[in-house]
Amino acid sequence: MENESIFQVHMPDVDVRPGLEGIFHQAKELAKGETRLADGSHLRRVVIVSPGRLLLIKDSYPPDTLPIESRMALEELLPADRVLNIAVIAYTNLDALRQDIRKAIPFFDYLLGFAYLGHAVWVFEGHRSALEMGCTGADYVLVDQCMLPFLDPGWKKIVQEKAHVKNVRILSIPDQQK
Repeated sequence: MENESIFQVHMPDVDVRPGLEGIFHQAKELAKGETRLADGSHLRRVVIVSPGRLLLIKDSYPPDTLPIESRMALEELLPADRVLNIAVIAYTNLDALRQDIRKAIPFFDYLLGFAYLGHAVWVFEGHRSALEMGCTGADYVLVDQCMLPFLDPGWKKIVQEKAHVKNVRILSIPDQQK
């Protein structure tokens, strides 16, 4: 596969197998957790469920390092008065994530910021085999606009009616270079 072609957005082939509910449950629990540092401080995290159903943990920013302007901008996007569970549908090709996570998910810094604020954030590709279980328990579902053509035609109904999520937002990054 040519180097740049790994960033071509598509619905990846996913591992459909028994135990998917357990994998997504684990991802959500990990997203609610923290990474403890040697100095006693902790980092919130973003958890990515790969198409092969591996869990990748990406730590957010260290405590007290996010500029107040950035924090305020994040709080304008999502309420910070309570902890939210945020499911994100984005391009999760493992090779692309490993090579350049910000090119694969252009709004990844926002996700790290939401975790920094204390929210539980997990990311997956939105494949129909995992759509309901990936979104169940979420207060918000954020969807990368580039993934929209690859989602099941009834994805929004599934998210709202079966996963019981009322807040669905499409994320549009103006300079998205996918």
